[in-house]
Amino acid sequence: MGRPPITITCDCGQVAYVPYGDSWQCEGCGKRWNTRQIPVEEYEGLLRRMRRFRLEVLGVALIVAAIFLSLVVFVSERFILLFPMAAFAWLFFYLPMWRRRARRDARAAPRWDLHPE
Repeated sequence: MGRPPITITCDCGQVAYVPYGDSWQCEGCGKRWNTRQIPVEEYEGLLRRMRRFRLEVLGVALIVAAIFLSLVVFVSERFILLFPMAAFAWLFFYLPMWRRRARRDARAAPRWDLHPE
């Protein structure tokens, strides 16, 4: 999975999405912006937090699937009837809560003031 780009808004209003570590020159005013001004530790920390959110939702999905599969195989096939209720709870309770937490964390992420070179 690639790294998300850095959004740079030039003083003249132009917006560009630049990969971390690259430079961008504004076509409007000619200013050059370098994303290496962002501390590597802060950017990597942000990527780790976002990756952890994605892995969390996959981990919970795998655990729920393993529990359901075990119940169906080892206990009774009737447990398959609980799957729609579990899917409902997943879609309407867990995922919205997870999205709120992920968005809140993304909004609280550091913002960097880049200066043109």
